[in-house]
Amino acid sequence: MTKTKTKTKITAEEVRRLGNLAKLSMSASEEERLREELSSILNYFHIVDQVSEDVVIDQLSDDASNLRADEVRPSDPEGVLRGVPQRKGRFVKAPRVF
Repeated sequence: MTKTKTKTKITAEEVRRLGNLAKLSMSASEEERLREELSSILNYFHIVDQVSEDVVIDQLSDDASNLRADEVRPSDPEGVLRGVPQRKGRFVKAPRVF
């Protein structure tokens, strides 16, 4: 994997244009800070783009022995409702929201 450093610089004009599109008003110092932050974010994307497509991200190991087996178990609705402070029959009573 060959890494080349590509530095992307966002211009102040681009920041102002984005601010106008988002209907934001910014001071000159805020524009400069945002310009630097956006440039930094784009540079991170360049780094990610350079990662080889051959790289496979393995989220789980091949050994699935640490996972429990899926099994069907009966549910217990009454057991769930036992912990409810107020109920009417099989329904939970809650205060009105609107």
